[in-house]
Amino acid sequence: MSLSNKQAMRHGNRGFSAGVALTLLLFVMAAAGVAWVYNGMIAQERWPIRWLEIDGPFERVSAEQVRALLAPMVNGSFFTVNTRQMREKAGGMPWVASVTVQKIWPDTVQVTIHEHTPVAHWIDDYLLDTNGAPFTVPSAKEIQGLPWLESPPGQLDLVFENWKKFDDKLEAIGQQVDRLTLDPRGSWSAHLTGGTEVRLGKGEIFRNLDILVSTWAGLMQGQDLPPVSVDLRYTNGFAVLWSQNIKVMAGEYGEES
Repeated sequence: MSLSNKQAMRHGNRGFSAGVALTLLLFVMAAAGVAWVYNGMIAQERWPIRWLEIDGPFERVSAEQVRALLAPMVNGSFFTVNTRQMREKAGGMPWVASVTVQKIWPDTVQVTIHEHTPVAHWIDDYLLDTNGAPFTVPSAKEIQGLPWLESPPGQLDLVFENWKKFDDKLEAIGQQVDRLTLDPRGSWSAHLTGGTEVRLGKGEIFRNLDILVSTWAGLMQGQDLPPVSVDLRYTNGFAVLWSQNIKVMAGEYGEES
């Protein structure tokens, strides 16, 4: 091997060694930097969470309950607290519809709780929120003052929307729906807050309801109590049953709809 080749190899080896040394140095510096960032910037003792703020409004869940559940989860630093886990934990509480968790620099975690607002019962064990979405809570059946909606599987949205429309129409006669039922055969009936059972049938249920509203004042004339039932399933008339077991037929009658 010539002298020039040996010199070239020595220069190449020195260059390789220098490259390896530089790479190792950069790796060590990077590791040290990560350790510095963790110990200096992320470590709990440097940036601890000092405040856990719980916001409502609250009606069925208390701030104290939420705080007791989440407080053990804020023992890390500002950078290591897991807000996703906190959100999932609080979201599993009864009555909680949604949770917002955010960190506020430099030492605060703020939790905002949004509760379900029940507007109706559905079937036996479910409640419906303002959007008609079902949810369940312990002792749901015992909650008073809410109407009951009953429907076959897959018909909840229709029953929920019709319930709101029924109540809008019945407001004119001072009544509301206490129970609304769509049976498996597709027939509608409603029990009103005044005690009247209204049979609407399968056909033009809103036309039938309009007949009830428009004739209600006449029906109640001279009566102390509302009728026990009103059957609107006929083509051109309806039947009224009073508490005295007197059945009054009004209009021209055809087949039940």
